[in-house]
This record gives sequence, C-alpha cells and structure tokens, in this order.
Amino acid sequence: MLLGEVKSDEQAFRQILDRLEGDVGTILQLLVGSEKTAPYWALVRMMFPIAESLGDLIHHARPTENLRSVLATQFEAVRPGYQGKAATLSLLYRHSLIHQDELRVLETGGKKIWWRVSFAMRDQHLALVRGDPDAVTIHFDTTAFYDDLIAVCHEAIAKARQWNGSVMTRYNEWLTLTLKPRKDKAAIEEIYAFWPLVKP
Repeated sequence: MLLGEVKSDEQAFRQILDRLEGDVGTILQLLVGSEKTAPYWALVRMMFPIAESLGDLIHHARPTENLRSVLATQFEAVRPGYQGKAATLSLLYRHSLIHQDELRVLETGGKKIWWRVSFAMRDQHLALVRGDPDAVTIHFDTTAFYDDLIAVCHEAIAKARQWNGSVMTRYNEWLTLTLKPRKDKAAIEEIYAFWPLVKP
C-alpha cells in the first residue's frame, strides 16, 4: 500500500478535507485579526488546485473542464453565484496564477474581465462590479472560497457511497506517475543516473 492510499471514496474526500483544514485553515486563523496583509495570491494558489482535485474526483474530465464543472455544480449548490461565472473563474485562475505570477485580465471583443481578490469580505464574494462601459470586475473573496471548499468536501463525504469505489480508484492513481519515454525522457535519464550515486 502506498503512503496516502485510500480504501474508500469517503476517505478520499476526508483526506482532502483534513489537508485543507490543516494547511489553509491554519493560515486563515493566523491572519484573522492580524495587521499584516493577507497573502491573497498565495491563498488562491493553494485553494484552486484543491477545487480542481475535487472536480477531478467528481466529474473526471479534462482538468479545465473539471474545475469549471465543480464550480458550476457543487460550489453553486453550497453558495449560489458560481454558475454563470465558473468558466471565467477557471480561466482567470489558470491563465494567471498557475502559469504566471500576475493577476491577468480576460479580454474578448473589447470587453475586459478583471478579478479582485480579497480577504474576510465574504458578503462581496462573486459580486460583479462595472468599472467602465467595457470592463467588469469579479470580486473573489478567499475566506468565502475556503468556506465553500469545506462545504463541498462535506457534501461529497455525505454522498460518497454513490461513486461505488471510482473516486477511491482515481485518488489512488494520483499517487504514482508512470513516466513515458518520449514525453519524460530527461527525467527518466536523471532517475536511472541516481542508482550509481546511491550506496546499497
């Protein structure tokens, strides 16, 4: 059995929930009442992959589609407002904070979409604000998103029996990556070079 391997669908969601509360929850508790500026971008970088992982376990499609689907359905069920913004939020996160180090703007046909990331402004979460005739900002509150992640995990745990072991199987597949000779050639060469360097 591999470290982290789960034996049920419910355990898969529980392990995600435990890490979420232990990592992100601890950071949020440290920031409440602090005079320091909240690490907005870091919080988004920490939580969106968890949402994407939940999407993979529940919807099991392509990564971008998993995130959009889980936001539009499971997150919408715990806090109305995600549906109709899910695809946009997915693109805002993936194009800025997963591949670069700046919050980016989405632009189409002269229309611009910005996002404002905040801390402890739950009542503003997912609000749309018109900046000028051709720009809209989506207010995204990190504390509200954390609350929603927790709620989605609890909902998934409550419904774990409906997946009949498929979530457990997908979760356990995350624990090992089988390298492909064409795609991962450089890493494979490095790995084989480790053996002569390590004493038995």
